[in-house]
Amino acid sequence: MSARINHNVLSMTAQRNIMKTQSDLNRAVNRLSSGLRINNAYEDPAGLAISERFRAQIASMEEAERNANYDINLIDTAEGALSIIDEMLIRMRALAVESANGALESQDRAALNVEFQELKSEITRIAGRTTYNNKVLLDGDFSSGGIRFHIGPEADDGYSVTFNDMTASGLGLTSVELTTTDTARTAITSLDSAIESKDTERTRLGASVERLQHTIANLQVSRENAVKSESQIRDADIAAEMSGFVRSQILMQSGVSMLSQANMVPQMMANLIG
Repeated sequence: MSARINHNVLSMTAQRNIMKTQSDLNRAVNRLSSGLRINNAYEDPAGLAISERFRAQIASMEEAERNANYDINLIDTAEGALSIIDEMLIRMRALAVESANGALESQDRAALNVEFQELKSEITRIAGRTTYNNKVLLDGDFSSGGIRFHIGPEADDGYSVTFNDMTASGLGLTSVELTTTDTARTAITSLDSAIESKDTERTRLGASVERLQHTIANLQVSRENAVKSESQIRDADIAAEMSGFVRSQILMQSGVSMLSQANMVPQMMANLIG
């Protein structure tokens, strides 16, 4: 093997290997300190693009889950008001049955009718004051188009829930009174219809809450799987990265030692001349 002074190829080789080892060491330190396998796009361009899509889906599913919980709160607000209306309708029916009794005098029915009309007015007031985020829920404003619930990560992932008119007018009680036995009997029939309408509304809203609860459970499972996939792509394998870090440290120490030896070769050649 020939010996040269002008060009120290051995030193150049050692420097190149040290630079590669330094790059590997820097990457290992970066991954270990951040916990991420992909910290820059050039490390895995395709993996970065896929993981970013997963991250967008995960964030959207988290927000959709919050939306569904908001929607449950909204429905619970309406359903809670209906439970109060329920009690008043039951009391009104009892008053109508009492008023239908022929043993009562007209002044007795007049007294019963005062309470009856007050309860009817209160039903209308409650229905018109049951609000969630400034939306009046039970006055009939949302009986046709309803309120759209967006409960998924996609643009079309949602549905509308309607809220029927639960005022006295909406329940068909506008002209109901207890002034005579005949009107009292008519009131009983009207109240039976109103109670049925109210029960139908409560049942439908309860079913909507149950549907939203299943939606939340599905979103949680989907988000969990998306996080798992995103983690596999983007997160660092700490055990593997630590092993690579130790390997790079050893190679760096060895490379520096070999560079020192390589740099001594020209001096050794000069000694031959002397």
